[in-house]
Amino acid sequence: MIDSVNSTTSSALTSSASSQTMGKDDFLKLLVAQLENQDPLEPTDNTQFVAQLAQFSSLEGITNLNTTMESATGSITSLQNYSTANLIGRNIKAEGNEFDYSGSPVNLPFTVAEDADSLSISVYDPKGKLVNSIDLGSSKKGDYEAAWDGKDFSGNPAANGRYTFSVNAKDSVNNAVDTTTYIRGTASSVSFDSGSASLLVGGSTITQDKIKEIY
Repeated sequence: MIDSVNSTTSSALTSSASSQTMGKDDFLKLLVAQLENQDPLEPTDNTQFVAQLAQFSSLEGITNLNTTMESATGSITSLQNYSTANLIGRNIKAEGNEFDYSGSPVNLPFTVAEDADSLSISVYDPKGKLVNSIDLGSSKKGDYEAAWDGKDFSGNPAANGRYTFSVNAKDSVNNAVDTTTYIRGTASSVSFDSGSASLLVGGSTITQDKIKEIY
């Protein structure tokens, strides 16, 4: 009898160990094994049995609640993703550093996390070559925009193409100051990949968490 209990218990525990969590089926197997192999002369105490049934009921309720919550979470995520389609045609400001240059001056938005003693913008062409650097001097922390006139170091007009930029900021003791670069553009489409939505803004793919402004 003891061997039978141990065998059933071992089977349930092995099943539980393989999934790293004990489910309601494992719990029920253990309970049934206990009833089948109890000593007829000393049966399981009613109070203990009722307590175990209550534990089983609670476990089943929690399992069902988890399943319901997972389903609800999936529905909410899907609703949020599809609502992103409402942003098509809207002007977006989002984290990023790529922009299309077509001959006209470009405003480059960025944020400085702390006061900076020196601040400069570096502009790179489609091949990653440094085209120009704009020295902005010192600045307080906050949101800014720097204008690039579309010319290189020699004052020659840059070729059309997809450019990138970076912000270089240092404090009074020459330590780097955190900065964030942004892009501006009109959302032209929405794509869905692995359950999440992304916007196409000015040729850049932007996830919802990168959006700073909608206007």
